[in-house]
Amino acid sequence: MRKSQKNTAARELNTNIILDRLPESVEVRGKEYKIYSDFRTSILFETMMRSRELRPHEKIRQMLQIYYPVIPPDREEAVKKILWFYAGGKETKQKKEEKNRTRKSFRKNQTAYSFEQDAPYIYAAFRKEYGINLQKIKNEELHWWEFLALFDSLPDDSKIMKIMYWRTCSTSGLPRKEMERLNELKERYKLVDEESIEEKISLELRNQKMQEYVRKRYEEVGMCEQEKPGRN
Repeated sequence: MRKSQKNTAARELNTNIILDRLPESVEVRGKEYKIYSDFRTSILFETMMRSRELRPHEKIRQMLQIYYPVIPPDREEAVKKILWFYAGGKETKQKKEEKNRTRKSFRKNQTAYSFEQDAPYIYAAFRKEYGINLQKIKNEELHWWEFLALFDSLPDDSKIMKIMYWRTCSTSGLPRKEMERLNELKERYKLVDEESIEEKISLELRNQKMQEYVRKRYEEVGMCEQEKPGRN
């Protein structure tokens, strides 16, 4: 294994955001491929995955085009690397005991936010807490993993974190008035699409594989029909 490949493999196992250089490439089948690592790329990716206008195979194709200047031949492995990068270099599966925690709900099976629906709240929070203007900052100045660290560290009293809490908190056992208040807030800030990106990608890949299987079966049946005796 070449030195660059060793560095990539080590970086994928454990990256310290303070000490280590953040990844701008991933290793797919022993070869290193550059990726677009800025925060806008991953936000665009998530918004695209939530689109109802694109078909499953179109989403997979666009996902690869969004992240890779040169798309790896092994597309399934390339998608896995996108998920790894999108999750901040962590495994995408969450522990059961973390299921109802607001901060851990960021990127879990049922998401607590939407970059499209919550854009004004996220923009305002970054502007207020960090002095970062997400409208004007250059792509190369904010890596996706830096954005994730900042997002996850927003104070609990920021509007976006309150909204994320209202969406995910349990009302079980609460006094009636408090339950009614929270249910009203849940309804007011309800997400149009609550499914996580990881779940969406898994579904799109399954759909694509099934479509490919059906297409191949039709081709095989067609070939068999042509080979039958008595056919012109």
